[in-house]
Amino acid sequence: MRHIITILKWEIQKILSSWQKTLAIFLVPAAVMVFAINLFPKLLNYLTTGSMGAQNVIIVNAPQSFIDFDSKYEGIFSYEYREDVEVNSREDLYSYVADGDILVEFSTTSDGDFEEAIRNKFRDLYVNNIDKETEARVVVLYNEEKLTSSYKATQFEEDVLGNYLGYLEDTISTEFKPDLPADFKVDEFNPITYILDHRSEANPQAARVIPGIMVILMYYCVYSLSCDMIAMEKNRGFLSKLMMTPVSAKNILWGKAAAINIMVCGSSVATFLFLFLSSWLNRSNDAGSLLPFGLMLMPEQLLYLLLSIPASVLVMTSFCFYISLVIRKFEDATANLQFVLLLLMFAFFIQMFNMFDPVAFEYVIPFHNTIVLLKDILNSSVSIVKFLVVTIVNLVLGVVIMNLCSKKMIGGRR
Repeated sequence: MRHIITILKWEIQKILSSWQKTLAIFLVPAAVMVFAINLFPKLLNYLTTGSMGAQNVIIVNAPQSFIDFDSKYEGIFSYEYREDVEVNSREDLYSYVADGDILVEFSTTSDGDFEEAIRNKFRDLYVNNIDKETEARVVVLYNEEKLTSSYKATQFEEDVLGNYLGYLEDTISTEFKPDLPADFKVDEFNPITYILDHRSEANPQAARVIPGIMVILMYYCVYSLSCDMIAMEKNRGFLSKLMMTPVSAKNILWGKAAAINIMVCGSSVATFLFLFLSSWLNRSNDAGSLLPFGLMLMPEQLLYLLLSIPASVLVMTSFCFYISLVIRKFEDATANLQFVLLLLMFAFFIQMFNMFDPVAFEYVIPFHNTIVLLKDILNSSVSIVKFLVVTIVNLVLGVVIMNLCSKKMIGGRR
């Protein structure tokens, strides 16, 4: 144990002595990934609509109440008000949304005034005690072939128009029912209020993204450190010299593995913190965002997440050690390790669009089981059984491979 601790301290000191390497482990991967996540909605918007700015919404015959309506989604939608649109055919109508814009028209079935039709609805409801359908109509038109337009149109209908209808009820209904109690106003940026309003939506959405990101960054850090500690030292002949010391091969490997585990666990926590803050800074809650506003883990979920990382890092470390020791050429070893990184990126994109619950055998597949477990944690569907299965599988497999690595080092010395 004393030799393991000595190797551990030595390796950590080597890493922390170089600020470039420290940044490369702790901050750069997480910062780059968070930047990419926040850039993704803008890039997707540009590819589908030709603009990286807010989604253009053409508002036709907008009532004054909508113009006065204080929308909290101004960063997502850019309104273009028009009195009318020239429509001679169906093709003319769709030409307005062909490039990805959204067309919203306020009208009535009898060609009357929109706000007057709303007032008639409340007059019938509160004065005449008649509940009949209103003549007011709101038509939302978009190009369904444009993915971003489809998402933004749905968000516009649910959020903007939904809030606007509530605004109409607050302002117009009091004209006919002045004794109605006033609404209780709540600060919309109160974190507690947002947790209650958004967590049930944000966590499942984040569950499609965060597990894959964390596993990719975990493996990237393990791969980088393993190449430096094993493959590079083996290539330079330093590992052979280290084997000539009284320290056993097993202690050398476990000391290096412990150093990697400590550094990567710290990097993983920093990565999750970056992703967590990125979610809470996304106050616009853009429909195309990979991290919707309101991500929040309960203490039990956070504990599961933190406890699952060390076992996952161990199996990654043992795998990278084994590949570095088995393959002779340094270039071939790094190429094989990089191939796994590509597979993890492929799995990440699959998880983004996978809406199905994981099946039992997925919890025993190394690397993949960590993604599945983290997904369950974010979805609040994790159980102690799932956690123990994944942790035990990773720990047992990691120890077995580490023993194989020790035998490989001893055999190589002979």
